[in-house]
Amino acid sequence: MTEMKNNIRQRSNGTWEGRYYDVDGKQHSLYGRTKAIVKDKLAEKRAEIAQGTSITETDLTVEQWGWEWMKTFKAGKVKHSTLDNYESDFRLHVVPYIGNVKLKGLTTLMVQRVYILLEKEGLSPKSIRNVHGMLHGMLDKAMKMDLIRKNVSKNCELPHIQQHEMHPLTKEEMGMFMNLAKDDEYYLMMRFDFFTGLRESELIGLTWDCVDFEKHTLRVYRQFVRIASGPDKGKMMYTPLKNGKERTITLTTTAMAVLQEAKRKQSEQRLRAGSSWHNEYNMIFTRNGMFVRFKTLYVHFKAIVKRMGRPGVRFHDVRHTYATLSLQSHVDPKTLSEALGHATVAFTLDVYGHSNADMRQQAAEQLEQLICQYLKTAAKRRGCSPLLPAVRNATMVRLMVLMGKKKAETLASPRISARGA
Repeated sequence: MTEMKNNIRQRSNGTWEGRYYDVDGKQHSLYGRTKAIVKDKLAEKRAEIAQGTSITETDLTVEQWGWEWMKTFKAGKVKHSTLDNYESDFRLHVVPYIGNVKLKGLTTLMVQRVYILLEKEGLSPKSIRNVHGMLHGMLDKAMKMDLIRKNVSKNCELPHIQQHEMHPLTKEEMGMFMNLAKDDEYYLMMRFDFFTGLRESELIGLTWDCVDFEKHTLRVYRQFVRIASGPDKGKMMYTPLKNGKERTITLTTTAMAVLQEAKRKQSEQRLRAGSSWHNEYNMIFTRNGMFVRFKTLYVHFKAIVKRMGRPGVRFHDVRHTYATLSLQSHVDPKTLSEALGHATVAFTLDVYGHSNADMRQQAAEQLEQLICQYLKTAAKRRGCSPLLPAVRNATMVRLMVLMGKKKAETLASPRISARGA
């Protein structure tokens, strides 16, 4: 370890250390990979102390740092509703338990106990995960600011979120649904969703400017939701999409026909309403000019699936139906992922893995029929028998991928060949 010069020295592990004094005369250290980084950090810290904005890492509590983190690093940089959620979660679920704990003294066990207590008090797994996300971000920033050495929340175990079981409709059930729904007030809205797979909030918030009738495309760039907190709590407003990922969907002929019919009906309603017509956002699907409440749409939808004998189907299963039938129709997973607005193709395949498995099974069965047919033909034509091992080896590789090694070996064995002949 080198000698300390100008309060900076190189440590034995190759990193650099800088030392400074706070307003109370207490000495503190900060670290960096290079001397230049540490020098810059020291300059920033000294400026903070001179301006009276520095927080000493020794006495700083979890509560003090939490509010500082939100004020300095989150206010004005995240959505207002997000900041409200952070403040609420912190005040209700963190401060009462570990607010007075020194930031440097916080341990993984302490944080884990908080999550256990919250679960026992009836907080949902999803809400606990939200608390964790906020706390993890807060501690991560503290680590980057050299206030703590590591993020102690990183290794905490989180409660499992029970996933809703999907109930996609089959092609036949989809046809049955359309027949039962054709006289419903919201038929066009529901039919359109079966052919686009939009989220409920995206469907409700669609406006005419999203549609390009010449190119047959639909631009999805925002959602219409009820604000959960903040000064606009309870209001229905437009917000960015769930993952902030805008997308453009190519519409089918059926979907375009639905939009044309919706436009015609809306024109008729506007004429009948006269001066009382009020479509503030120029929405596509309205009820006499007013936006459609999801609860109302949901009630109509549930009445139809109940008549079908499928009462467990949710409106979100319309989206699942679109995705499942798309995969079964051999739509490219990447194309489907983009249409659904998923962050990654991997996520799409993970959610709809059951459809992927069905497709693999179908492909395996088709390949099995092909091989059995070839083996039967080859057995009758002895002159072609030298080619049989090569063909069997080539198909074995494909079978192992599609069906599993054991079944593939059984299928391609000599006994099967003889019996097939």
